[in-house]
Amino acid sequence: MKRVALIEYQGRCDTEGNAVGHAPKVLGEYYGLLKDRAELTVYAPETILRAADKEVRSYAKQLPHRIVMKSNNSVFEKIANKFRMFANIRGALLHAEEDVLWFFNVEFYLMLYLSLFGNHGRRIFCTLFQDGWHGSGTADFKQRVFEHAQGQIERIMSTGPAFTFKNAESFFLPDYPYDEAVYGPYRLETKQEQAVCLGTMGAEKDIEGLVAAFTKNGYPLTIAGRFYDKERVSRLKETAGENITIRDDYLEREEYLRLMARAAYCILPYSSGQYRTQTSGVMQEAMFLNTIPVAPEEVLQASGIPGLAAAGPDEVTKEKLTEFDRASVLEEYRKLREEVYGSEAMQKALEKLLEENRE
Repeated sequence: MKRVALIEYQGRCDTEGNAVGHAPKVLGEYYGLLKDRAELTVYAPETILRAADKEVRSYAKQLPHRIVMKSNNSVFEKIANKFRMFANIRGALLHAEEDVLWFFNVEFYLMLYLSLFGNHGRRIFCTLFQDGWHGSGTADFKQRVFEHAQGQIERIMSTGPAFTFKNAESFFLPDYPYDEAVYGPYRLETKQEQAVCLGTMGAEKDIEGLVAAFTKNGYPLTIAGRFYDKERVSRLKETAGENITIRDDYLEREEYLRLMARAAYCILPYSSGQYRTQTSGVMQEAMFLNTIPVAPEEVLQASGIPGLAAAGPDEVTKEKLTEFDRASVLEEYRKLREEVYGSEAMQKALEKLLEENRE
């Protein structure tokens, strides 16, 4: 049986030490899929391990550094955070004894490390939620670094069904598998006429535009998740209409699923420029629960999930929300859950991957 190290090197958390982002969930999902097919060891900072299940923690080795996400980091703190990630990456590459090192939550600084220092002779798998960086200036530089780093990666697990990579082999593996036992009890036939925006509320989400649009259209909206910028929460509440609820909360899993399941729509206020080549785990879970994602057309296409297309929050009118034929996409959602995102399909894909990469 192949020995696999699952590595999370970022350790992103809020100022109270609670993990933010989807790393703990992805870790739990991949652990469940792999535990009977490989000898697993988990490498992650304490903040990630604390959010994981007891079984996952029992197979874990702690990486030393975490990143505290807040809005007012100084230049020194920002630079220090990059070195903390480098230290975690280097520690895992040099000290993990497993056959395959699987980085399952990846951003640019892993690519920069691999481009500068190589893979230290290790066999590296990466899960990628985007197919690169696109544009000019900084994006062009990041893309060139990314393409160079691909030569250090043995296999990329791509969460986008149409993503392609210039210098590395890849295959499609969704963010999360669909499990009827997990999602089925929450899925409702009758939805409330309301929208939700859930997850970590970082600067990349146009929450201001979302609040302005829904204050104008009057459709009920709940925004719930951890905000990095506490002053931003206050500003948003001052401008929000009575139809909008804003919560700066760390959502437990059950409440997250309950909020998502009862809503007719899930708003993803991403910029199309940033997310047209990225996937969204929130969008996938909306589909699992028959909640219609609302996002730019490019974002919907990148994930292969149908929904209500809107280039930005100002295009989300009450008429579009009330007139959209939600029933028209539910059969496609069922097929996606069973044929593409099902646990069995993902398990078969992983078995094939591990078999192909046996020494």
